[in-house]
Amino acid sequence: MDFLKTALALFSKDLLIEVRSKEIILSTALFALLVVLLSAFSFGLPTLSGGEAPAGALWVAVAFSGVLTLGRTFLREREAGVWNALLMTPAPRGAIYLGKVLGVACFLLVIELLLVPIIELLFHAPLLGHLHLLAPILLLATLGYAAVGTLFGTMTIRTRLRDVLLGVVLFPLVAPILIAAQGATLSVLRGDGLAGALDYVELLAVIDTIYLTGGLWLFGPLMEE
Repeated sequence: MDFLKTALALFSKDLLIEVRSKEIILSTALFALLVVLLSAFSFGLPTLSGGEAPAGALWVAVAFSGVLTLGRTFLREREAGVWNALLMTPAPRGAIYLGKVLGVACFLLVIELLLVPIIELLFHAPLLGHLHLLAPILLLATLGYAAVGTLFGTMTIRTRLRDVLLGVVLFPLVAPILIAAQGATLSVLRGDGLAGALDYVELLAVIDTIYLTGGLWLFGPLMEE
């Protein structure tokens, strides 16, 4: 079977199911909104003039909502019995992994785009005005998060404490992504432009390459265990 066609078919399947059910987006968006609201009132709304608070709130919300997104995605596959059936097909294991990565990344990007105007409203930060500069940061950080999250999400899909275990394993690995993304976002909000965030963007690109390559290489052997 063609590698790219298989990956896109799996991605389209996840996207179509979500468009019909809206299960993951709605639950995760509400959770992310709660995180942003708690962050806003914790930092203190009248004093929010710098970029640290909105940048931090955005990526803290992404960090926690990402775990929820991964958990709901693989829980749906497990409950419907789809995951075992999928592994019994002749589809390339790497294509299955890539299709799931694209699906998780798409869900997270939707959540992030919903959060941007809310954070701008609460923190008085010019996120929408700098959206064209934030776009590559969001894309790279989300792709890296989805790459490592999908790999460990599939590893914990059969465990009883999968939600707790996923968070424990995932956060140390996504910490470099979140730190780099927060630094890049802060540089953009301070008016340094994408050039000022270039080091962070390059770091995100390197991390994405490592995580995607490692995921494609490890996914097949891990699923055979």
